[in-house]
Amino acid sequence: MSRPRFPFIAQDVSALARSLHRELAACGMSSQQAGRGARPTDDACGSPAHDVTGGPTVGSAGDAACVPANALGAPCATDAPDAPPTSGASGPAHTPPRAPGHVSPVSHVLLLNMLVRAVGYRNFQHYRAQFAAQERLERLAAPEPAAPEEPVDLRRVERAARHFGPDGLLARWPGKVSLQRLCLWWVWSRLPAGQELTGTQMDDALRACHHFGDHALLRRWLCDLGMATRTPDGRQYRRVEQRPPQEALALLQHLRDRERHARRTAHAPSAGRGATTA
Repeated sequence: MSRPRFPFIAQDVSALARSLHRELAACGMSSQQAGRGARPTDDACGSPAHDVTGGPTVGSAGDAACVPANALGAPCATDAPDAPPTSGASGPAHTPPRAPGHVSPVSHVLLLNMLVRAVGYRNFQHYRAQFAAQERLERLAAPEPAAPEEPVDLRRVERAARHFGPDGLLARWPGKVSLQRLCLWWVWSRLPAGQELTGTQMDDALRACHHFGDHALLRRWLCDLGMATRTPDGRQYRRVEQRPPQEALALLQHLRDRERHARRTAHAPSAGRGATTA
């Protein structure tokens, strides 16, 4: 049968044991004070005394003080001797009588062992070693925490989107470098992935992305920023595969939505005229 896991960490178990140790110490003090006024016929933790009529009487304060200690597993007046047994010449060994309300002390370590034995461990050291090993295994099995995503500056995305025309092509080259980098990610997304392009193919792909007529500028910026590579002789080009930043992804999604909306708007009037003619 598998051993149940203790519901507290080691520090909680130790704190709980210290709290129980203080409660037992208070129990011992209260039972000793109550024992001074107890009748000789009352047992320190035993059965209630009987009156002359034979009926049971209410237990003394020492009885109530001893119950929590026994409930926690601590020995009471009749469990642990406070003096070694003595033997007489005419009889067997016997234990001297104890003071009323006597409670044997329970140490902090003993309480720790009692708590962890209740859930199947040998002692507190065994429990702590098992718990530490389980924590190490859980850390090894847990995936690496993902890096926090960069916050998206939607104002910058909005400013970059103003440089694109209704057809989704780059209408003009931005003046700020931060916007230039953002717009280049859209040009990068229009290049074919995983393909070698000749100089002519690269120029044709860049001409199809803008309206301001300077494809050489776009080609130079793509290579300088590491978005594309080219051979030393400038004959072969290739897009560098990488994940765009969050702002670039937001801009690409906006431009795709705008392009989709433009296509729907362009087809709607023609469909209406066809229906009217029919």
